[in-house]
Amino acid sequence: LDSSSRHRAAEMRSLLPLVVTVAVAVAAVGQVTAISLDSDSAKVLEEALHNDQLVVSVKHIKPRRRVRSGVETLLAIDFPGSQQKMVVQLDRRSRRVVLETTENGRMRGQHFSVDSLNEDSIINSLVLSIQQNRPQPHIALYVDCVQQGVVNTPRTLRDMFLTMRNPRLQVYRERRYTMEVDSDTTIEKVLNRNNCPITAQMQAIEPAAPSANEIQRVRGDIPIIHDCDDNMLVKAINELVTVVKQLREEVETQRVETHKLRQLLEECDMCQPGEG
Repeated sequence: LDSSSRHRAAEMRSLLPLVVTVAVAVAAVGQVTAISLDSDSAKVLEEALHNDQLVVSVKHIKPRRRVRSGVETLLAIDFPGSQQKMVVQLDRRSRRVVLETTENGRMRGQHFSVDSLNEDSIINSLVLSIQQNRPQPHIALYVDCVQQGVVNTPRTLRDMFLTMRNPRLQVYRERRYTMEVDSDTTIEKVLNRNNCPITAQMQAIEPAAPSANEIQRVRGDIPIIHDCDDNMLVKAINELVTVVKQLREEVETQRVETHKLRQLLEECDMCQPGEG
């Protein structure tokens, strides 16, 4: 290489750390700013959740190229100062819409299976019909006018809100999509507004009982894992093998020590029981 080429190569090498830093920063910002606080939607939702029924619609959901895990948060409803929250996520790889709720610090994970969902599909409308009246409050999901099932919600949004000392809520959502909240209407009217056929509207009238596949109780001390990573699985197995090996060694050590203690007791004259 001539001197000018070597000089350009040196300049490129010197700029490489800066390029990497900028790329990492841009990626991080893209993840952090995926959802943002929406005060206007929070006010509307706060008014609506006092009703027995409300409908939340998210429209024109396009695939995100930056979401490597395939999981995208569409909506998060937080109740500040309490251990209560509801999050709606789109898991394209697993073809699921995930509903996570935190109820007094205990996490509950449920999902709807959506066969039409994939990593490249565009969702024209995703509608959550939220029924809060007792004895069986539940949430029904409609994706592009098709009902995807029902999940029970023992603790409703209204319950979370009214049990707070100073009731208020915050809404975080993806601003690229349009979100609407309805409370003075029916799910049939919302579907009609989304140009759904009559068959879909008739289906919405019929109550659907939750199936075993749609409800999944999750212990509060076990995190929800959306993607099964091979490296993570191998790491977990290796850690388990190590723990089992340590336990076996400890048990063997205790067995040897117990055997030695027994021998000492048998050989100890003063330890023998006295005659008569």
